[in-house]
Amino acid sequence: MKKSDRAVAIAVLAEILDAGAYANIALRKALTGTDRAPQSRAFITEMVNETMRNLILIDHIIETFSSTPANEMKPIIKNILRISVCQIRFLERIPERAAVDEAVKLAKFYGFERLSGFVNGILRNIAREPEKPVFSQKDLALRFSYPPWLVNLLVKWLGAKGAIEFCENSHKPAPVTILANTFKTDANHLTQILETDGVEVTPIEETAHMFTLRHTGDISALTAFKEGLFIVTDPGAMTAVSALDAKPGQTIIDLCAAPGGKSFATAFQMKNTGRLLAFDIHSHKINLLRQTQKRLGLSIIESGVQDALTFNPALSQKADAVLLDAPCSGLGTIRKHPEIKYNRTPEDIRVLAKTQSAMLANAAKYVKPGGILVYCTCTVASEENTEIIENFVANHPNFSVEEANQTLPCATSDGFFTAKLRRV
Repeated sequence: MKKSDRAVAIAVLAEILDAGAYANIALRKALTGTDRAPQSRAFITEMVNETMRNLILIDHIIETFSSTPANEMKPIIKNILRISVCQIRFLERIPERAAVDEAVKLAKFYGFERLSGFVNGILRNIAREPEKPVFSQKDLALRFSYPPWLVNLLVKWLGAKGAIEFCENSHKPAPVTILANTFKTDANHLTQILETDGVEVTPIEETAHMFTLRHTGDISALTAFKEGLFIVTDPGAMTAVSALDAKPGQTIIDLCAAPGGKSFATAFQMKNTGRLLAFDIHSHKINLLRQTQKRLGLSIIESGVQDALTFNPALSQKADAVLLDAPCSGLGTIRKHPEIKYNRTPEDIRVLAKTQSAMLANAAKYVKPGGILVYCTCTVASEENTEIIENFVANHPNFSVEEANQTLPCATSDGFFTAKLRRV
């Protein structure tokens, strides 16, 4: 028997919350190779993402109307209630009655007929109760479903106003953004091909050769994708690529390259002329990078498995520019990966900062005199960003900071930090 859309959403939620899967990967796994209609896929994706964005608030709403704490409920019942509250409170086009009735059917489908009345009663009471908006700063954590420790740190890093801006923008769905492969095409040609496939294309004014797409369906099925005319990437990531200032004929090293977006964008800048060494510690990610490189028609990228913490003497002072897109807490990408809010801990940030410092010290050894070292992350944690750069420069007087920039999530971009250093 084919699972309903809501049953698939429940299975994906379990994969994310119980098995620690990334939301986008769990969704792709559940939907790939199925014969579900596009609107069905969109509904499942929306249910999962909205539930994950609002998880703490949803659990609070459930517990307000239930005598049984959420952590004492059977996992299936809890996830049925979660996606149902999501539909009632956050998906305006779903009739409340339909959300309640489908939840009761799901409880019975999973063999919990005796709990179907429990599910029905809670959801009907929630549907009857008018939503009480939460606006005060002290309720920031609950309103946007953030752990209190994370809100406290956001206020420390960004100030109260910045923390509110961060939470509001990170709570919105992220658009699909792409960068044109300027080695193969130009903006007009790419736009024409995409529009022929029914895609709505909007240029991103702040970033050259970048566009927001709507009505894409399966991106990998688009003609322009198959022909390697673009990559899917975030405008914020292009700040690091711009800082590299890569030119044709140079030697560039990307130390944590996979899945390859910044390497590919750099190769576009270099007009596919020169040498670009792209390394990553994971062999399967390097394989994916090579597949994309082939589709894009790029020949200058030499990829391989290498640990960014381990010095390779053969590359000592060989690079005109080195990019270290360091592994980080990823807090700037919460709008794309809402599970990060619940998976990260303060200890993660402390551990990552030590790794980032060691990687940066190693990366510096590959830069030619007069060359550029770019450090970037997709987080807003000062321990992973400004403090890393301050400590590095204090211990490496032969490097100076030319620019450093922290951006917050906004309508078109994730939150990124980029620092450009010059070897004096």
